[in-house]
Amino acid sequence: MATGDVLNEQQTAPHVETRLRWAGLLIVLGLVVQLLTFIWVHPLAFIAFALVGCPLVLVGVLFYLYSIATAQ
Repeated sequence: MATGDVLNEQQTAPHVETRLRWAGLLIVLGLVVQLLTFIWVHPLAFIAFALVGCPLVLVGVLFYLYSIATAQ
């Protein structure tokens, strides 16, 4: 492995780790919203579950997959 490859890997790793942290944070926030809507018994709980919790988890998963796919 050449010296330039090692330097490139060191510069890429923190960027990928930051993306993965953001993806994990979005997933956790979505799951927290979903858990809170199970406690709250109200018709708006389903709206919050469907329009806030599910998209947060979906965006987190897609961002995670994008981060892994574009990492070099």
